[in-house]
Amino acid sequence: MKKRVLGGVLALSLLMGTCGAAFSDIQTPELAQTAAVLKSLKIMEGDSGGGFAPNRSLTRAEFAKLIVTAFGVTDVTAYKNYTVFPDVPNTHWAAGYINAAVKHADIKEKHIIHGYADGTFKPDRTINYGEACTMLMLMLGYSIEDIGLVWPGDYIARAQSEGLADGASVMTASSVMTRADAAIMLLNALDTPGKEDGKLITSLTSSSDSEGSILLATSETDSDLRRNQARFYTGGEEPVVKTTDGVLDNALIGVSGTIYYSKTSPNTVLTIVPSGDGRSERHTVRRVQRDRIETDAGETIKPARDVLLYVNGAVAKFSETWFDLQNGDQITLHYDASGSLELISASARGVSQNSFVYGTKEAQAVPAGFTITKNGVRVSVDSLKQYDVVTLDTASKTAIVSDKRITGRYEDGAPSFKRPEKIKVLGQEYAVSERASGYFADFEAGDRITLLLDSRGAVAAAYPVSTVRAEMVGVFAELDGDEAKILLWNGETVRGKLDSQDDKKLFGKVVTVSQSSDGDLSLIERSSAGKPSGDWDIDAGTLGGKKVAPDVRVWEQVDAKAPLYETSVSALHMGTVPSSSIRTAVTDSVGNIVAIVLNDVTGDAWNYGYGYYKSEEIQTDTDFDGKPIYNNENTVTLRYYDYADKSEKELEYKVISRPDGVNGGPIGLPKGAEQNGDRQFLASIRLNRVDTVGLDAFDGADGVRTASGYYPLSEEVQVYLSGQRKFVTLNQAKADYEKFTLYAERTPDKGGKIRVITVS
Repeated sequence: MKKRVLGGVLALSLLMGTCGAAFSDIQTPELAQTAAVLKSLKIMEGDSGGGFAPNRSLTRAEFAKLIVTAFGVTDVTAYKNYTVFPDVPNTHWAAGYINAAVKHADIKEKHIIHGYADGTFKPDRTINYGEACTMLMLMLGYSIEDIGLVWPGDYIARAQSEGLADGASVMTASSVMTRADAAIMLLNALDTPGKEDGKLITSLTSSSDSEGSILLATSETDSDLRRNQARFYTGGEEPVVKTTDGVLDNALIGVSGTIYYSKTSPNTVLTIVPSGDGRSERHTVRRVQRDRIETDAGETIKPARDVLLYVNGAVAKFSETWFDLQNGDQITLHYDASGSLELISASARGVSQNSFVYGTKEAQAVPAGFTITKNGVRVSVDSLKQYDVVTLDTASKTAIVSDKRITGRYEDGAPSFKRPEKIKVLGQEYAVSERASGYFADFEAGDRITLLLDSRGAVAAAYPVSTVRAEMVGVFAELDGDEAKILLWNGETVRGKLDSQDDKKLFGKVVTVSQSSDGDLSLIERSSAGKPSGDWDIDAGTLGGKKVAPDVRVWEQVDAKAPLYETSVSALHMGTVPSSSIRTAVTDSVGNIVAIVLNDVTGDAWNYGYGYYKSEEIQTDTDFDGKPIYNNENTVTLRYYDYADKSEKELEYKVISRPDGVNGGPIGLPKGAEQNGDRQFLASIRLNRVDTVGLDAFDGADGVRTASGYYPLSEEVQVYLSGQRKFVTLNQAKADYEKFTLYAERTPDKGGKIRVITVS
């Protein structure tokens, strides 16, 4: 079956435009890809206006031309000097193609073109579905003996069984063929083995390889590539760069298929033909976390941790590079033939050429009739502040306002520091529009600058820190050795080496970030913004009397001293979060809420497993007489199953006293608290025994029926074999055991899930 699928949600942003870069009147990705391939093969071009005219009907003469060029015959001058059909004189524009279909040595034996009983061809008559199916089957080398005597029914049935109509409109024999349907069926025919020969596309190319390759970028989407270069993923750990015959159409970016090389230049890629195996989906990222991607369409994608992610020109495991994805990124999910997600590819970040900085001499007026939004919330023009970035989306008549800004040292610029297309500040790479690159003319490497970012995180302008400075506040979210990552309230990410070892103690807290003279990060703990009044109505998008941004960042803090843990709106089990469950809220310059910190609402901010307490008396010093001084050293160890590494692990905590409920059984301890190397008061959550059930109580991996109701299963439910004193997966336990004792942190109506299962 040759159907080429690009399913799912195609979220078109103002920066991407239409699906097919070559043809502005194509609105579907499938047709855009098909048209791009046929254009690369020099078979099917657009109309005189630069469009594809997908809905225009096709004449018999036009279809004859497609058939002839599909055999690689483009010069038909020699076939214009005589007449085969009386109604196709040598003055007819298609005479050469129609005559070549009858007389050319490579085509005539297939008997593809036939006239009517009166000897005419009727070149300007529209071609119908039955005729198109017949010509395509004859093109593949089949005859009436192979197909059947009933015309056109037998030809239509055989064409459909061969997959030639896959992806085309549903038609009857007399249905008029459009250019769109003709293109789809012709590419299917080119990619289908003939009766005796191989695929017809091989006659147009020198060779093919790398079946299952994915086009990741071209020189138009990635400034690291030279013109007529493209980057492909062909398996393995690194993408490869290949020379192309011209710039491959943007519609082919993200396509998984077979690479074909030019007949005249065998090392040059001519095109990539989408594969019928597997499928792809395109999405726009709204938010990304270590275990999920949320899209603008409201979908949640949960990649396995070893799924590969292509972003910023490199391929690595999702679990290792998920944080490089940003709000607004365009991603393509590539599924194999079995339906398993194998690769996520992120398009190079686009930059808008239609942005300006409000309140400066370069600023424009927001056009009359435009809706103004800031952080996704509708505002008035009076709400705009100096140095806000305004991007005009003329298609939707929307002015999209961003107050995102970053202050740091100018670390790198490419292709040059003075006129960059990409820069690096605070460990993060940013795209720079041609207009914005002019702001860097007077900057040198190492200068302290402030970047003004548009709503997608691209640089719209840059100023010396003496002109404007960013207040960078967010959560110290990750620590790897001395390397820290801070997630700012404005959605941006800061990475770098910590200036002081003492700053490690701020892990999980709200901090203000700055950059020291040597480029390291300096952190200062930030006090709470204060508790807002009122409930959070998620559906209405309000908290008390304030509006909540659609892409609000949500955190949980299970205890006043516990680290903050990022969650999401989709993880909340209720439509309204009561005021009693809200710790604080952060607002933008207009007063709309862009971040919310909750108490323990989802139950997901705990590490679950079996907890053990140990207290030892150890020598810590000696007195003046040389006698040893002893102190108690108290530690808690949490044993659990790590689903990422597929093995049992331990987390260790230094504590001042025994946490409540830690006695060698099921327990929950705050996520991130293990990063604190100092002695701490450690919060805990007791787990309640729900029930003991059999195998038939489980609803797959989703939930379980108990005497007190249905409970969802945690995605990382901890399963402990008490007899063997080890942790395994639930599937492993199901294979050998029949009785399961279930533990949850709370009831399902309050968001509770089965967190621990013991088996004996």
